[in-house]
Amino acid sequence: MTKREAARLQEEFKKGMYVKKSTTIMCTVFALCLGVFLGNLLTVIYTAQPPAQQSTAIQQSQPTQPQVSQSQASRIIDLERLTRNEPDNISAWQQLGNAYYDANRPEHAIKAYIKSLELDESFPNIWTDLGTMYRRTGQFQKAIESYDNALKFAPTHPNALFNKGIVYLHDLEQKEKGIAAWEELLKSNPSARTPQGKPLKEFIDAHR
Repeated sequence: MTKREAARLQEEFKKGMYVKKSTTIMCTVFALCLGVFLGNLLTVIYTAQPPAQQSTAIQQSQPTQPQVSQSQASRIIDLERLTRNEPDNISAWQQLGNAYYDANRPEHAIKAYIKSLELDESFPNIWTDLGTMYRRTGQFQKAIESYDNALKFAPTHPNALFNKGIVYLHDLEQKEKGIAAWEELLKSNPSARTPQGKPLKEFIDAHR
């Protein structure tokens, strides 16, 4: 290298066009430390979230049914066996429907109730419970039809009338028909109350 080239390199070095080796090493170490720090910071932020927030996506994608207790399961197994052995046993089908009702298995309850009503349709309580199971599965018109069938055998059946009003008001958005069903109940029983204990008359007035 000539003296002129050496002088030029020295001048460029002074102007910052080159970086010392020690400076390069320091920058590399600083970058690595910064990366580790940021990684740890993000980990701390994530793990500091409540567990419910971390698992929200999993919970939403995996809905679960209510658990059936051991006694409920045992009761259902016994009744399933009984209905297989005695397919014309109306009481067994009704009890099986009730067992599925209590276990919050509306689809199975509907099948059992329908089977019992095919054998004998003159049970307003079964029609009413069938209507409630239809409502629980979103079959609102079938729920109304079931309540009406109950009322054919018991025109003042309190649960059928009250539940019919609930379906009309909240599910079918037909307030007038809902109130009409409750007023029919009030005629037959002026002291009627809602399942929560509120006087039915006050309940009706609140929904007018």
